[in-house]
Amino acid sequence: MPVVLAALEVMDKEPPLWLISLGCFGAGAIGMLVARRRPILCIPFVAVVLFVAFALYLELRDPFVGPSIVREGGFAYLAGCGVAILAGVGMPLLGAFAGARELEQSAEVWRWTSGVSGAVLLGLTLFVGSGFVEAAYYSYIFYPKEKAGDGYIMPLRWQDIVAEVSIASVLIGLFLLSTYLLRSALRPRHRNPKISPNS
Repeated sequence: MPVVLAALEVMDKEPPLWLISLGCFGAGAIGMLVARRRPILCIPFVAVVLFVAFALYLELRDPFVGPSIVREGGFAYLAGCGVAILAGVGMPLLGAFAGARELEQSAEVWRWTSGVSGAVLLGLTLFVGSGFVEAAYYSYIFYPKEKAGDGYIMPLRWQDIVAEVSIASVLIGLFLLSTYLLRSALRPRHRNPKISPNS
């Protein structure tokens, strides 16, 4: 029985799918924007995502942890991680491709990529942000009020404050990044009027 309980606790120690997806899409979106200006700068962002993929691969290759991840997480976990990793690698490469070519030739591809990545990143950010706000509400407002009659005071250490502010800052940054990508995708095209040779 303890062996079964230990096996069921493997996924509790693994990063959840939403965290892997948010990290890969966030790194991919930033890398895409940076690589569009300087194509060579796609390399560090691709390397970070590949490092995450390699770490996950080592976990899956472990003879004890790997089968438990497959059994508990299922196909959805593995497929979601694969899609997130492919997006995290492909987005900076696409940004580098768009930056290396002329803007007119890659504008349509850039528009679609910005729209899809911005929508996915916005959805992930709002999902994680809602969970963050809910957890903060229950931890720092609801439960202290419920236990106030017993003389309970919620301990708030400086580490807690730094962690909460850091998470909130990252979520706000990802929210601004996703809205920027969506705005880039929905921005109307500017067509340059053709100058006739007789004018």
